[in-house]
Amino acid sequence: MVAKDLASALQLPDDCEDEDVSSAIIALLSSAVHDAKPRSSLSEIYGLLTNLCATSYLDPLNTIPLLLRCNDPAARDIISLVGECGSAKEVVMTIQEAAERLEHSLEREEDEDETDEKEGTSTSPIDQLLILIDLYASAIPRMKLRRKTASETLKPLFEELERIIDLASQRFTREEGRSILVSVTRLAQAAGTWAEDATATAPEDLAASKVILKNLLNHSLISCGHCIHGAIAQRVLEQSFSRLSQRSGAGSDWQSGEEVVLGLFEAYVSLGYQSNETKYPASPTDLVLSAYRPRADVVPEGLLSFLLPVIISSIQSNAFLDESLAVLIRTLHVIRTTDSTTTLSHEITLPLCGILPSVASAHPDPVVRYQTFRVLSLLLASGNPQLRFRHLVEYTRDSEYPQMRVASVGLVKEALLQAFSRPEAKDNVFLSPLFLRTFGPILFRPDPPDLLSSALTLKDFQETHEPGRLVECLSLYYVLLQRDERNLTGIRDKDVVKSIEGNLLTPLRSNLERWMSDPSVSQSHLHGITPIVSLKISLERVDAALAGLRST
Repeated sequence: MVAKDLASALQLPDDCEDEDVSSAIIALLSSAVHDAKPRSSLSEIYGLLTNLCATSYLDPLNTIPLLLRCNDPAARDIISLVGECGSAKEVVMTIQEAAERLEHSLEREEDEDETDEKEGTSTSPIDQLLILIDLYASAIPRMKLRRKTASETLKPLFEELERIIDLASQRFTREEGRSILVSVTRLAQAAGTWAEDATATAPEDLAASKVILKNLLNHSLISCGHCIHGAIAQRVLEQSFSRLSQRSGAGSDWQSGEEVVLGLFEAYVSLGYQSNETKYPASPTDLVLSAYRPRADVVPEGLLSFLLPVIISSIQSNAFLDESLAVLIRTLHVIRTTDSTTTLSHEITLPLCGILPSVASAHPDPVVRYQTFRVLSLLLASGNPQLRFRHLVEYTRDSEYPQMRVASVGLVKEALLQAFSRPEAKDNVFLSPLFLRTFGPILFRPDPPDLLSSALTLKDFQETHEPGRLVECLSLYYVLLQRDERNLTGIRDKDVVKSIEGNLLTPLRSNLERWMSDPSVSQSHLHGITPIVSLKISLERVDAALAGLRST
């Protein structure tokens, strides 16, 4: 029996049937969507449905297709009522049909050309996808199993969702991608609870259902991973090196990204995921969750070995790079600070030392370049000293990236300082004559050797990478002169001092004096001569150190 006040509001006779009410509601909705001057607005219809308890009369088969592409906020509110109160079977059937249309639309790439009959009122394909996911989350928990098992019911629904998410993923804005992950997380949790109830006497089907749900989470995470932006590598870097936390480079939007990942983590746990399991091939999911939810009881080197294939793939493809760098920074820092004698295996250091320099040198984001450089520094310090020596020779001499040939001089200095800090260590290759025989021709002369000729102009010099590299080389020379008191490297030998003086210091000194005395240079703006000022200061420090040695 239809309530009189509802029949009156819909302008129906008191003795109307349920079908009449449903038809009248659809007519009202259709007018609100299509007519220039509708009888009632969507917000008014929403109020009527909720105030008069008419949600049970909503027809999913007609309501959802009618409102799905309407961008009036009230349309989404009414669709939510359908998902919560309409026939669960009909809601799911309608979602499947709408999802199939959306998939075809995305494949044709005609989304921007398709318009609603009422211009300017069409929702985007991404908004439609979000609505469909949320509808599934409302309807699936109300479904009754009949001929199909839970896993048989879920599999086709979620496989199609995965295809749509994959098709749309490159169009996602940061907020859209995060919203998709949040909605998928909510759907997986709701469907997981339903599957547990529906398969109480069928444990095998529950296990199969959980695999389907984890696949949906995995697929969504891979497709939307570029939208997380949790700045996790920068935050781990600042936690590991406290001096960097005084001026954070993490930005202001990372909290939302982290919340998305933590929500995913809870969904995975509800489906039986164990974050400390390292006995199966690693996936991007393991990488992301290890970055945001590290386990204190997992051995760092074991975690690196487990995740290494995914990390290498991540670095090569620039996918989940933030998470890869976070894992590397955290594990390598723990290894260095808890046991400085630990040496990472070649299986870990060799492939990473081969691919990290390209990111540290050529990545378009300077923050990422710096993070990667710190990872490379930690990695070299944790590896075999002989291999560290060989890698540094390659970086300073043979690297295809000029930036790495500059930055790696600092890595050489780090290796030397670490060696000097452990005088008890024997047979350290960095504290031997081999160091100068190998690195002397690379670091203590210009590149190319005849660069500092009398014809070299300041402009031509500044267009090379040599100003920065030579500043680093002079700093390294100064450190060696000061710290190698026992002359283990031979840096204080007279013939070595004479060679460096002739190959580097004298030509550099001569050119600096010439450039600094040039009227056009002295009158130029400060930033134009900063590189040669830095060189002059570094050279003066070296000269002072050499004078001190002569006096003793």
